[in-house]
Amino acid sequence: MRELRKGVIGFGVFILLLTWGVVAEVQGSTLNAGTNIKVHAINKGALASSKDKKVYKAALPEAGVVTLSIKRHAKASWEGIIQNGKGFNYTYMYTSSRNGSSDFEEVQVGLPKGTYYITIGDNGGASRVPFQFSVKYRKDHHFEKEANDTVAEANGIHLNETYKGVISTSDDHDAFKFTVPQSGNVVVSVKQRAGTNWHGVIQDRSGKKVGEIYTSEKQAVTSNLKKGSYYLIMDNAEETIDVPYAFAISDTSPSLRSAQIGVSNEAGKTDVIKLSGLKKGTIIKVYDAKSRGKVLVKATATEASLKVKVKQLGKKSGNIYVSATQPPLRESDLVARSYQGEISPTLKKSQVKVTNGKGKADLVKVGSLTKGDVIKIYSVNGAVLAKTTSKGKLANVSIKQLGKKAGKLSATVTKHRQRESARVTITFGKEK
Repeated sequence: MRELRKGVIGFGVFILLLTWGVVAEVQGSTLNAGTNIKVHAINKGALASSKDKKVYKAALPEAGVVTLSIKRHAKASWEGIIQNGKGFNYTYMYTSSRNGSSDFEEVQVGLPKGTYYITIGDNGGASRVPFQFSVKYRKDHHFEKEANDTVAEANGIHLNETYKGVISTSDDHDAFKFTVPQSGNVVVSVKQRAGTNWHGVIQDRSGKKVGEIYTSEKQAVTSNLKKGSYYLIMDNAEETIDVPYAFAISDTSPSLRSAQIGVSNEAGKTDVIKLSGLKKGTIIKVYDAKSRGKVLVKATATEASLKVKVKQLGKKSGNIYVSATQPPLRESDLVARSYQGEISPTLKKSQVKVTNGKGKADLVKVGSLTKGDVIKIYSVNGAVLAKTTSKGKLANVSIKQLGKKAGKLSATVTKHRQRESARVTITFGKEK
């Protein structure tokens, strides 16, 4: 958080009530000359003198990120401050007066639900020069919320989730509190960015340092922590002012996504499971049940992809359950991946009898079935002529007309939780 002088409201007070996706009202110094302006829109104004200030009131409905943007001017510079009703400053910014510059200067800050004030003041040559600014709000419970400079003010966070924040000044500190549910390794990882160096310290409740990271040197640090509460303190080491950071504190390996897992279940051969998008060294376990039943196979990835074999998954469709372990973290939660059943055995010609009757519907009888088998009859051109589900060992399939002449058709069977069989070709005689 930026520590600046306590703001003094000057002449010409403007009040902007900011709510998510609604229209706000601006009032003049008499509190009755209001005009409507849309939140997230470009707002315009001008300072009457170098001592003038315009103040905007913002009520955040939920915790989130506030972005203050002020348009730069070639010959003027403005100061923007975000503070609470007591004049306590959360962050501030100054626009640069670059020759020919016309883009926006921005500052971001995470704030809890509440009412805040945005003050626009003169930082040089801005008297009577029109200014443009916008105030944007985005709900986000994973962005640091000021004030959180000390462990007493630390934001509570959860393990295995990503959080973001911004270091506002060289002496700004962002404190986060987390709980380790059981003793073991905990990894703090901070996304690296070229030309920057964030500093992070992990400490216990007594203030003892138990871990430290400089992001210019490495992206992650591992600490072996006992069950209990801890703090992560983030600050600037080099060139991180107003640069958003992202970090995660993890004790459990990230779960795989179902899309990373492919399964081939074929009859009469070893079944194959293919995994992609892995980190080298990731340990993969494949289980037969979501309760972490029998381990079907275990392997370690030596590259981004991995192929493992299972003797038999079974004839029918089902699910496998896969975990990933990225040492030194614990095994991830399981992710389920469905697979198709094996291809059903092809019907034998002796199972299929065709009656091509004259003046009545034709009949295809299929025997030696199991209740629930799905029978499909195809024309010689591959069109589906009929489909039925067997109610027992025999299925009678009625077809309006096969034709007067002798010909051919084909038949398949799809057994429960299996794939459709190959087609068997059957020859039938002319009408009788």
